[in-house]
Amino acid sequence: MQNVWIIAALTTGLVGSLHCVGMCGPLAMALPVGRLPRSQRVLAMGLYHVGRITAYSGLGLLVGTIGQGLLLAGLQRSVSIAAGLFLLLWVLFQHGKRAGLSLNGGRGWVTKPMSRFLQSPTLQAFTGLGFLNGLLPCGFLYVALTGAITTGSAATGAFYMAVFGLGTVPALLLVRFVPTFFPANLRRRFTVLMPVITIALAFLLLIRGFYPSTVIDQTGHEVPLCHGK
Repeated sequence: MQNVWIIAALTTGLVGSLHCVGMCGPLAMALPVGRLPRSQRVLAMGLYHVGRITAYSGLGLLVGTIGQGLLLAGLQRSVSIAAGLFLLLWVLFQHGKRAGLSLNGGRGWVTKPMSRFLQSPTLQAFTGLGFLNGLLPCGFLYVALTGAITTGSAATGAFYMAVFGLGTVPALLLVRFVPTFFPANLRRRFTVLMPVITIALAFLLLIRGFYPSTVIDQTGHEVPLCHGK
């Protein structure tokens, strides 16, 4: 995967975690870490984040597989352009006059088992909590998945989402262990970053679609334009 896409995935995760501190932060604070023996607390938090990143990687594997099929069908440029337009429209609907559009419904199948895990302070429960948290509907998750599908590879899609997940870790660790680092007024300011990063990624995808740096051969592999025919 090109460095620009690694940076895009990492930046989406970093900024997304800052935005989601207000949403995921309360969950991080509610984790029953204090009910574990001291010797297990660091491991439990590590397993929680491993679970989240595993869920993100699984989603990346899924959308990357779809993207790979579209690439083999010769639709890579079209997918990149469509993904960029989707992100621009998403910003319009989510932050414009039509903010009523919501993709956050139907979360009960995730939140109900999470509630049970919260009442069971074991290492396995922390892993399960992290995995389920990674499946919760989230605006930046949709943004990251849009980038992952354009990678055109199942493995690269999984890697893209793993990098995104790693980018979310620092802020969520800080809000858990240093809650005063993110006061409520600062959390609200982070919301302005969401459309900015989303639009930036949208333009990257549009540029990739309209001005590709590679072509695809008959086997579905990328060939640099300077060497392609």
